Amino acid sequence: MRHIIFVSFLLIVLLTSCSPSVAIPHTANDPALPAVQTQRVATLTLAPSPSTTPTPRVITTPSLLSTPHTLDVEVSPNGEYFAYAYFYDPAKQQTLEIKDKEDKLIWSIPFQAELSPYEPNPTMGIIRWSNDSTQLYFYYYVWLIEGRVTWLGYELQQIDMKTGNVEHVLPGEGEMSFAISPDSTQVAYIRNQDQPRIIYIRNLSTGLEKEAEVIFASKNYVAIGNIQWSPNSAGLFFETQDHNEMLQTIYLNLSTMEQKVIKEYPASDSLGGTSFIEGWLDDDTLVFTEFGSNGSRQTIHVNVRNNQTIVIGTPTPIR
Repeated sequence: MRHIIFVSFLLIVLLTSCSPSVAIPHTANDPALPAVQTQRVATLTLAPSPSTTPTPRVITTPSLLSTPHTLDVEVSPNGEYFAYAYFYDPAKQQTLEIKDKEDKLIWSIPFQAELSPYEPNPTMGIIRWSNDSTQLYFYYYVWLIEGRVTWLGYELQQIDMKTGNVEHVLPGEGEMSFAISPDSTQVAYIRNQDQPRIIYIRNLSTGLEKEAEVIFASKNYVAIGNIQWSPNSAGLFFETQDHNEMLQTIYLNLSTMEQKVIKEYPASDSLGGTSFIEGWLDDDTLVFTEFGSNGSRQTIHVNVRNNQTIVIGTPTPIR
């Protein structure tokens, strides 16, 4: 009888040790138990466009990038969220993270591998938050250095903060330059693959587009980009650079889709002088800085409506 009881006891021990373990959620009554942490991973779907049908694709592998070396940090307009983009690291899966004010992870967006495998340094970058903080726009950029004007990257996407759904905003074929309007209603983009080059304006709500062929598009441009919207979202400028290192700043009127060259200049003249565009002063005025061959510098204001140019002050030597 004792032998039978002993064998039964051994069977019970053996069966208990082979049973699968079950995670127990952390409770306030039992601080010795470890907390169970869940990571919310974004879901990727293709945004509808006038010519395509949405195709859902779900991300099932969560990834939290622990490196503290961030490339970009963007705070949402309402101050509730922080978006972190990290430096490229071939040893880690590329990830974009969104956290709340208490540093709690809300969404983790792993690199989807939309870029071609030949690209050695793909990195996820942040464009901006929507004005109402409900959407974050991000993209994959590559380290392209082609003079003063460069293509921005690939795959402009957005994540919905409530659902975690990630949608493609723009098609991702080839290098692109793009910029979202200050009022969050439109996106302007130019694709490297287009010949001749076209600038597109897409309504982010409807997906409808209008377009214009870039003026002087027959030139052999190295790149077209550096798009910047005017503060009232009624116009924008972009820049071009050709193989002769000539730069053009071009203004686009959104109501008429007409373009005009605001300034044309060499990236650097034979004596070392050059110009740089600083951006918008107001809805009608662009600001340039000119550097002379003698090391001097001066500020120039150019009106995009009539090309009236005003030199601010006198050239100042650089010390």
